[in-house]
Amino acid sequence: MKPKSIGIIGGAGPLAGAFLLERVLTLAGKKYGCYRDADFPKVFLISFPFSEMLTPTFDAAKVRRELRDCLDQLLQNGASILAIACNTLHAFLDDEDELDLIHLPRVLATEVTDVEPLVLCTSTSAQFGLHRRFFACRYPDSTTQKKVDQMIDQILKGEERQKIVEELKELLQSQDAKAIILGCTELSLFTAQLSLPNKLIIDPLEVVANKILEKSFSL
Repeated sequence: MKPKSIGIIGGAGPLAGAFLLERVLTLAGKKYGCYRDADFPKVFLISFPFSEMLTPTFDAAKVRRELRDCLDQLLQNGASILAIACNTLHAFLDDEDELDLIHLPRVLATEVTDVEPLVLCTSTSAQFGLHRRFFACRYPDSTTQKKVDQMIDQILKGEERQKIVEELKELLQSQDAKAIILGCTELSLFTAQLSLPNKLIIDPLEVVANKILEKSFSL
């Protein structure tokens, strides 16, 4: 039986969508034995240039319309399993949109049942209390949040990767939390370089990639 088709919304930022696609295809090989072209699921990726959502003056209604249009396009093209490669965009979903979706914060709740993690995310996600709607967690103080926002901006601008890795490691080590969620998919781009012996680093995109494939290959 062929795996069910997958639809991914990217563009916020563009590399995060490509990264989720890469994780899905890599895990399909490792966990489901895919290696011939015909083994893999069909995947639609929309990398949409979303309106600004990381400044205090964002137009929530406009972002919501853009997101709805992307979801509709994926469904019209036959995608059965939908996912969004951005934490913040989940704050703009209408209730009915969540029914068709592998909802990142909701899925993440199953990974943090025994801990109350610190969530490093955009100010917009923190403002909406996005992750807190689904599981007990805390957000950083204002000084740390400012650093996180600056780091996300540096990543989006494509600044030197090693410098970002070192700054991110320093930031993670400075937090008293033992479990930390990389609550912005720009931070997920650096997961492989963030192994710290005294911290549990949780990457939501990795969790979502596994859940996408679990549903795609289910009977």
